[in-house]
Amino acid sequence: MKTFFCFALFILVACYTKAQQAAGNVLFSPVTTKKAKEERLKYLVDTTIRQYLREPLSEDNEGLWNDALWSLELLQYKDAFTKAKLHEAWSKAFLLSEYFQKNLLETTYSLYKSEFKTPVYRLMQQTKSLPVFLRCAEYVLRADSAIATTKIRTLIKTKFPSEDHIGLNILEDRLSQKHEELPPLLDLFSRNFLKGETVIYSLQRSNRDYPGIVVIRKPDGSFAKDSAGNIFHTTQLARAITAYPFYITNGNTPQGILRWTGFGRSRLLYIGPTTNLQMVMPFESKPAVFFADSTMPDMQWQKEMYTSMLPDTWKDYSGIYESFYAGAMGRYDVIMHGTTIDPAFYKNQTYFPQTPSLGCLCSYEAWDENGNRISSNQQQIADALQATASGSGYVVVINLDNKQAPVNINEISNVIGMAQNVE
Repeated sequence: MKTFFCFALFILVACYTKAQQAAGNVLFSPVTTKKAKEERLKYLVDTTIRQYLREPLSEDNEGLWNDALWSLELLQYKDAFTKAKLHEAWSKAFLLSEYFQKNLLETTYSLYKSEFKTPVYRLMQQTKSLPVFLRCAEYVLRADSAIATTKIRTLIKTKFPSEDHIGLNILEDRLSQKHEELPPLLDLFSRNFLKGETVIYSLQRSNRDYPGIVVIRKPDGSFAKDSAGNIFHTTQLARAITAYPFYITNGNTPQGILRWTGFGRSRLLYIGPTTNLQMVMPFESKPAVFFADSTMPDMQWQKEMYTSMLPDTWKDYSGIYESFYAGAMGRYDVIMHGTTIDPAFYKNQTYFPQTPSLGCLCSYEAWDENGNRISSNQQQIADALQATASGSGYVVVINLDNKQAPVNINEISNVIGMAQNVE
């Protein structure tokens, strides 16, 4: 994210140390040194988890518990003590602030797939907050979809009978669990789609535990190649640490079209100093910015404006509209960046050694014990774009299928080849 990234919030405290660029393409980040990583892990576990959770939860120490919840989520940390503390939090959740409830739901969703469905369902019945209701609904739906679907629909009718809210509409669509066939990738790879623009494709699985890949179409319609003459590609993770669906804040990266507005360099040490790609979604930016057309009048977003960008074969495919609806829900600051988060936090996760974010497109990077960058998929992307003299364009995120494996270039290389021959 551009200006807000929770990885940095409670660890940076009052210090900001510049990440320094050494000779050539070698970057230094102070948070990636062996000593810094050891100190950070000790602080997170001993202080923000063990110490902050020691006292019983109350309104007075809710803030400390919020910090602890975030540490649990960041580290994917689970043991008997912390699980007991989550049960304590759930026993008091209805009495505490909406902000705390959302944090508690986020951490619970991230760490426990179904164990807390009873207290979450109870809060879903009690709450008057629509954001809290949506988060509760997503938890119980994942925990037991067969039973939860009917219960959620009933509660929507009784709690929000006259509410016309985009979040409820998305939730109801998700309850229907409609299966859609993926439209032809050929039409998205075609030079006639977003003609004359640089298009960065992030091709993912619907199960975001598995990394996807990035390929780049240049303004002339050809695809970027590597030094060996093969299609340029590199891995990328579109999974949020929360694992929330696309329309909830801090959820997985939405599918669809995002505007790439240029390059950036983050001041947040836990994103790191590697060149990032700044991106915006519909509603986050005005149409004139999204369409890169300064002559457009100052107008409100309409779905038809977004639809006009799509090939005919994709206009009725719901997945391609996720970025539009995520923007309408108020999501923002989804960018493409590297990472200085310690991958050891996730050594038992399917996506290891990739590191998840809070909804951004996160590209793998490796740093040595002295804090020097030794490899970077993010830098590869930036270099490939700079080689095409491109400074803006579009990013298109697509779930190919639900195969339980990382995306491989061989799955799409033939389609890319065909697209080169279509005028």
